Amino acid sequence: MPTDYNSVDFSPLYRQYKQQGRVDDLERLSALLSLPDSQLFFSSLGEHLELLEKGCVLLEERRDYLIVRQTEVSRLRERARVASTFDELVEMHRRLNVIAVELYLKGLGVMEIHALITAYRHDLTKRVIDLVGVEMGPLPCAFAWFNMGSDGRREQTFFTDQDNALVYETDGSPAVDDFFTAFAERVVTALDQVGFALCKGHIMPSNPDWRGSVEEWRRKLDIIFHDQSQDNLLRVIILMDIAYSAGNKVLGQQFSDRVHQMIQDNFGALMVMARSAVMSSVALTMFRNFRLEKSGEHEGMFNVKLYGWAPLIMTTRVFALKYGYTETNTVARILRLEAGGHFEADFSRQLQEAYLVLANAKFISQLEAVVSGRKYDYYLNPESLRESEQERLKQALITVEALQKLAYNSFFGGGGM
Repeated sequence: MPTDYNSVDFSPLYRQYKQQGRVDDLERLSALLSLPDSQLFFSSLGEHLELLEKGCVLLEERRDYLIVRQTEVSRLRERARVASTFDELVEMHRRLNVIAVELYLKGLGVMEIHALITAYRHDLTKRVIDLVGVEMGPLPCAFAWFNMGSDGRREQTFFTDQDNALVYETDGSPAVDDFFTAFAERVVTALDQVGFALCKGHIMPSNPDWRGSVEEWRRKLDIIFHDQSQDNLLRVIILMDIAYSAGNKVLGQQFSDRVHQMIQDNFGALMVMARSAVMSSVALTMFRNFRLEKSGEHEGMFNVKLYGWAPLIMTTRVFALKYGYTETNTVARILRLEAGGHFEADFSRQLQEAYLVLANAKFISQLEAVVSGRKYDYYLNPESLRESEQERLKQALITVEALQKLAYNSFFGGGGM
């Protein structure tokens, strides 16, 4: 599987990274080009290279290296779009993943890595769906395939699994239902083969809960949003990050609009989500030390996803949805909330920095797992970070707590915002 990383592909780079730290092109370019203080990250490798072009000859070698890697990524993505077999896609996915790890260790920021990985995995997903469509014959009607979770937020990391939904046009036809049942099962199997692991929670169209006609989905959504059982609340959370992936774009947009309208029309469900977000613990004690596991296989570690990254994402999400913003990416949501006057500029910057720090910690926890040969489980030992990085991580968690407090006042304390 392409996400079964072989540490020999990048162990020397990882040791170098641990010894010397990250290459910070933004810091160097800020000094050379007087970049605005508000610029915290490059949004893509393309933007990164554009600014390197404006730098000086001192950065020419760096620019040339990144151009070579960008060219290789573009070539592999183009090959993926026309691949004729799933085996070809497996090898392309494997190579692209290794390049992504290398680029991260060579200094690309988390937003660039998110954009890079999300883009090539979208290409792979679309090609899998195309190949299955050819394999199974003519489609009986229009359909749309959706991504959710980190893929829906365009926040993909080195490891991925499937969080998808399927909607098709024709309702009430057993033959059409049977076709898309088989279609969904075949796509899910093929995606697993290509490197998108099966979802342990079965959030995949092979599960009838995540597949259906437009009318069937209308009925599902009515139940999901009005019957606030624990299972349905989980489905609401998942649907909040839905994004069109493949198939008919018009159908995809219509369904996305329907989901967001349901969120707006069912504020009670959003309030439940808000309560869950503000009650989520972060990995800090009252004395501002890391809250670590005291025994067991994770002794001296904490779950960076559960006690850092997720509370930030969840709380930002409920704020964005409260005001009807349909962006799914977390940083885009923060910027939209700032633009709408709901977050002050300084606090927006702190939240963006917190996201970058926590996403970076998540990347590091993944690489630590690969290099150590253990299964990845989101746990991070803060001692694996430099002292300055530990302090930045603590400050990020403090910022998340401040966001949760703001959300509590806004949703439950009479705060107007």
